[in-house]
Amino acid sequence: MSLLPSGRWLALLAAAAPLFWLSTPVALGVDLVLLVLLLLDWRATPGPDRLTVARKAPARISLGATAEVEIRLDNRTGRRVRVRVTDDLPPVLERQGPDVVDVWLPALREERVTYGAKTLRRGDGVLGDVHLRIAGPLGLAWTQRRIARADAVRVIPGMLEVARYRLLGMRNRLREAGFRSVRQRGEGGSFESLREYVRGDDPRTLDWKASARRGGLIVRQYEMERRQNIVLAIDAGRLMTQKVGERERLDYALTAALLLADVAGVHDDAVGLLVFSDKVDVFLPPARKSLTRLSEALGQVHAKMVEPNYPAAFTYLGQQVRRRSLLVLFTDVIDPLASAALVSQLSRAAERHLPLAVAIRNPDLEAAAALEPVDDDAVYRRAAAEELLQSRAAALGAMQRAGVLIADTRPGDAVPSVVNKYLDVKRRGML
Repeated sequence: MSLLPSGRWLALLAAAAPLFWLSTPVALGVDLVLLVLLLLDWRATPGPDRLTVARKAPARISLGATAEVEIRLDNRTGRRVRVRVTDDLPPVLERQGPDVVDVWLPALREERVTYGAKTLRRGDGVLGDVHLRIAGPLGLAWTQRRIARADAVRVIPGMLEVARYRLLGMRNRLREAGFRSVRQRGEGGSFESLREYVRGDDPRTLDWKASARRGGLIVRQYEMERRQNIVLAIDAGRLMTQKVGERERLDYALTAALLLADVAGVHDDAVGLLVFSDKVDVFLPPARKSLTRLSEALGQVHAKMVEPNYPAAFTYLGQQVRRRSLLVLFTDVIDPLASAALVSQLSRAAERHLPLAVAIRNPDLEAAAALEPVDDDAVYRRAAAEELLQSRAAALGAMQRAGVLIADTRPGDAVPSVVNKYLDVKRRGML
């Protein structure tokens, strides 16, 4: 607690300054009176037992969302009290609005101060101490008080997008967002029933024996197999550190992975998680998991400026997951030579699993390849970018020839792209 003279106190000192030229005793008397008033005003400011502080903030906030933080000030005195309040924010949050709020607290009432806290990046943080400046009843002095607080907050990826796409689903607007529908009865899975052929049915589903017996075309209906394994493998190496707008490419991968887990849960599939860089960082075996648990795990993932160790990651995965699974790898490739280890590991994984590589593009590289060659530097930049894009396409082609499914997508389109691939796999019974 500290005593701070207010602007009114300084004004009184300025007004009393001419008295020093008149008489020293008079000036000393005025000084003494002002000092006494200042001390009385300071002593009259409410103490910690008469002005209490509490804070309410969400423990988890989705990346990209703005959360509301509430500071409650309970005035237990019999008069109005003027207070200026602020608090300490962690680096993962940014205050929306003024840093300091000036509020008058009614007598014997509680007042609430709220502000928005925008998430800047994933990770853990702590909402720190609350700072108050309390004015005395005369407005001559302020008391500064610091209330020790430590409220943990975690910024998690994807939950805002999950809520948005669920809402689109309820409003039947998923097609507008780029999603395709999938029928519960399709080509793959177990036999469900027979029915008469209608125009548009796949000829491969015709049952010729049943057609001959009934004298008309009959098709087989299949029910998709349920409770299949989906393993989300996320590359957290250097290629995923690049920023697209305000987010890293890794953030787009995590969001798409969480949305895919949500859709897989609707189809009763078990979801596993593998995050790796130069080592395996996170592993969760395939199971029916809540999105909260997955988002908690993904909230601690950070891309590193290291080369991803594909052999170590896929060897570990092979030891942990024996059952055939849809292996969805979120990564990017540069050229066949640099991506040789990835192509080799995915080809080997295709012997047991169904690999799907989600290659998240580099928009800056594509923009450089489309530059107008206005000078020599622009010509060289465009030529280098075009060469890298051609090499990347060659690497993706090598994966496809090895039996790997490819979803080549821009960062902002990663969610519908990967979900549509998953639904296509389910529809065709490829697992």
